[in-house]
Amino acid sequence: MSPERDAGFRRLAWATGGLVAALVPHLLRLEPWVGGVVLAASAWRLLAERRGWRLPPPLVRGMIAGAVTAGVYLSYSTITGLDALMSAVKLFETRNARDQTVLIFIGWFLCLASFLYAQDVRTAAWVLPTVWLLAAALLVVARRGEDGTPLRPFRTTGAMLLKGAPIAVILFAFFPRLAGSFWGLPSGERALTGLTEEMSPGDISDLTLNDVVAFRVRFDGPLPPPRERYWRGLVFSEFDGKTWSRESVRSFPWKKPTHSAAAVGYTVTLEPTGQRMLFALDLVDHWTPGVAVQSWDYSLRTPKPVNSVLRYDATSYPRYNAGEQLTTDLRDLNLELPFGRNPRTAALAKGLRASSASDADYIRAVLRLFREQEFYYTLSPPGLERDSVDDFLFNTRRGFCGHFASAFTALMRAAGIPARIVAGYQGGDWNSVGGYLIVRQSHAHAWSEVWLPGRGWWRVDPTAAVAPERIERGIAASAAGSELAEGGLLRDSEFFWQARMLWDNLNAEWNDWVVRFDRANQEELLAHLGFHNPGWAAFATVLVVGLGLAGGVLLLWLALEFRPRRPDAVTAAYRKFTGRLARRGIEPDVGEAPRAFAKRVRYLRPDLGVASLSITEAYLRLRYGPAPAAADLDFLRREVARFRP
Repeated sequence: MSPERDAGFRRLAWATGGLVAALVPHLLRLEPWVGGVVLAASAWRLLAERRGWRLPPPLVRGMIAGAVTAGVYLSYSTITGLDALMSAVKLFETRNARDQTVLIFIGWFLCLASFLYAQDVRTAAWVLPTVWLLAAALLVVARRGEDGTPLRPFRTTGAMLLKGAPIAVILFAFFPRLAGSFWGLPSGERALTGLTEEMSPGDISDLTLNDVVAFRVRFDGPLPPPRERYWRGLVFSEFDGKTWSRESVRSFPWKKPTHSAAAVGYTVTLEPTGQRMLFALDLVDHWTPGVAVQSWDYSLRTPKPVNSVLRYDATSYPRYNAGEQLTTDLRDLNLELPFGRNPRTAALAKGLRASSASDADYIRAVLRLFREQEFYYTLSPPGLERDSVDDFLFNTRRGFCGHFASAFTALMRAAGIPARIVAGYQGGDWNSVGGYLIVRQSHAHAWSEVWLPGRGWWRVDPTAAVAPERIERGIAASAAGSELAEGGLLRDSEFFWQARMLWDNLNAEWNDWVVRFDRANQEELLAHLGFHNPGWAAFATVLVVGLGLAGGVLLLWLALEFRPRRPDAVTAAYRKFTGRLARRGIEPDVGEAPRAFAKRVRYLRPDLGVASLSITEAYLRLRYGPAPAAADLDFLRREVARFRP
């Protein structure tokens, strides 16, 4: 391969490598064939450059682009999001440095787009080195004749990025923030929570293998006991015989609950859900103004889907009286059962009700039924027939929290007791490293609420009757916990568990100080700097001073970098020799070699010719010889010292 082709291949390899690295976070969310097309296009283009193949003509490139577009449409029913594939197709028309520069800028755009999907530490840990790689690739492409080691572009661009880092940090920390969030995709792209607007038995059990963090909670005081860690999300009041859904059309009059215990204050950092629900301890009374509104079923609803990390404060009361007065419409809604469905359940409820003296006795009888008969709590329940409650109560008797909540609520309604299902989370993992509670998707849970005269809505968790250890110690401690093989191994190992908590704490700090760094955080920083009730003047002062200091550091760095370097001993001796000749009007010309200069000195001053040639040869031996000796340097210094033109 010719040197010119080798240099072209090297530049293309840098640009292609940076582009593929920028595409990796996107490929993880796309169909496998997309990654295959990208890698195949990259490999073919590099091979073509190495072997000197001609690039495809415009017609072939158009056919490739059309095939790619058709593939995207067939896979996703849309042609949006073609960036990953079209950037790879661009390789088929990359001919010169300008085209390679376009690839690099596409790579930077893809790095920025990665944060639209996720803003966690893992994404940043991949994107930031990729930005550095793309900067190094741009340097290689721009310096077409550049030689040197592969690390040289990284050293040069790394120094450039470090010089700009102080200014970037100052602007990030103190440039005034506007309200709202820039990051985030529409809810259709970010439906990350496992809880939806409806629930069928078995839906929540699918979440127990999902260890993704749902939200983190920092408490103002001590951690509430496990029996009080019920995180209310959605309330299901409508039932079609198998599926429970939320009443979203009608609204009912309601009054704020009354409280009979001390308040629990806390701050929730909610991961993106793509849905309009917030989670809070039962029963929430206060929350950050403007974040959400409380509906008639005491759940919190946001004005728009949560598509980015959201932090809010809340205050809840673990003991409360809610809905002491029940309207006729709301009573009818929570007594409604589909006609002709689950007849055996209705007969069972009739028999138990006849032998119960009160509503409370009937509730205890149903819970005793779950506790004393052969019902099993499992993460892999069998499928249910059309009459799902009948099939569960009389046939399978194996289920998860959704099965027990559905059956219990149906039995309550069949006996004339208003009841509904609440879906959310229960429990959480305590992170002793960061001092906060981690609630994961695997903590998803469903329980029931029944209405009793004089008491209002009362939480009843039928799962506690079958698997009380699930409520007190978490799902891993229950009989079904043996089905969580991977999670069990991590929990049994103290080392891996602590490492996991450290990693989660890092993500939590990243959310607090980077992703969710807002005006409140800025004002907190300014307060530490002595600005109380900071306004625009405080921001302007800190910005001017901070940018001035950062600029001073940058100027000092540049001054140290470009200061004249002290020559080595060999160069210093030779410069002394040429300097003495310059004072006599004899100076080396630009580009004149040392031997040529010595010959010119001999021509102009024959009396200095022998000494000039001797000094020049000694200098060349020391500078370019295979193994210069210390004696040669001593000889050069003596000759220069004697040289007196």
